[in-house]
Amino acid sequence: MKRKHIVWLHVAIWLLLVLSDIIQDYINNDTRSFAGHAKDMILLGRYALITIGYESIAALCFYGSYLVVARTFFNRKQYFLAILYAALLLVVMIGWRFTLEYGIFKPFLGFDNYFGRPMQVWDFSTNIFWFYFPKYFVYGILYFLAETYIRNRQRQAALQREKLTTELAFLRSQINPHFLFNTLNDIYALTYQKSDQAPEAVLKLSELLRYMLREGAGDFVLLHREIDYLHNLIELQRIGAKGNAFIDFTTHGPVGDQRVASLIFVSFVENAFKHGVLNDPAHPVRIQLDTRQNRISFWVSNKPHKSQKDVTPGIGLANVRRRLELLYPDRHELLIQDTNDTYSVHLTLSPTA
Repeated sequence: MKRKHIVWLHVAIWLLLVLSDIIQDYINNDTRSFAGHAKDMILLGRYALITIGYESIAALCFYGSYLVVARTFFNRKQYFLAILYAALLLVVMIGWRFTLEYGIFKPFLGFDNYFGRPMQVWDFSTNIFWFYFPKYFVYGILYFLAETYIRNRQRQAALQREKLTTELAFLRSQINPHFLFNTLNDIYALTYQKSDQAPEAVLKLSELLRYMLREGAGDFVLLHREIDYLHNLIELQRIGAKGNAFIDFTTHGPVGDQRVASLIFVSFVENAFKHGVLNDPAHPVRIQLDTRQNRISFWVSNKPHKSQKDVTPGIGLANVRRRLELLYPDRHELLIQDTNDTYSVHLTLSPTA
């Protein structure tokens, strides 16, 4: 909550306390009507001034406890000084109440809280202590502790969000480097051969880069833009393979305004291109996206190379697993099956909140 909202909340609470006391004192009097007689309005104004005066003592106790004593005790760890501040607060409250009752209420409003009896200093002081301290002083301490707890939670949540944002940005920065290098090499070869497909390949690559830098920089994008990205990715792969890549990409179900984590499917597709057999028409790389039943399901399957193994494990799958944990906590399911004949991935996503 913003500071200005907290200030107005405090003002509203004290106004309610004042109004409730005014109404209670007024109703308990023999005259019950709020309008119609001048003496009623005078009486109401008298009650209002007296109530505001006594509530100012309560406010002094509350804010002295909250702003001075509690901060000194809990934040600065100056315990003895906090006790001195509490004692000083009590003295200030006694002096302020004496000023109100004998300097304002009695001479100007005709209000005598002691019905003409002489003031007993000890009774007066103990009344201040036992009436205000058990309530408003303790309220100030509790309010400080509650506020500190809430602010610490908010600070921790903000730090956690910042950490997640930084981590997601780092994870996105690791996407597609080897694909980009391979594609540039393929385009260079097409250009060197003066192939008619070179301009189309450059156009496809520019669309991919534009998407990655603009829309893909956010956490979530429209699903149809992610599908367009996959189409361009597949076309580039086909161009680089000179038409010798067999890839079957199908979509099922309506594609409207659904949103999905940006570039969340690409690692699975690139993994199939990198480690799968692409030139076997009997075993094409199969990619399927299904948006039915209010869920997004994504499948990729390919025939793996028998002898192709990485010397060091890649970061692609670990990367996408971590992004799924961050962006779809408890709202995704990732199944990977690796057999001698087929490597398959099945990802299911629940709609984003």
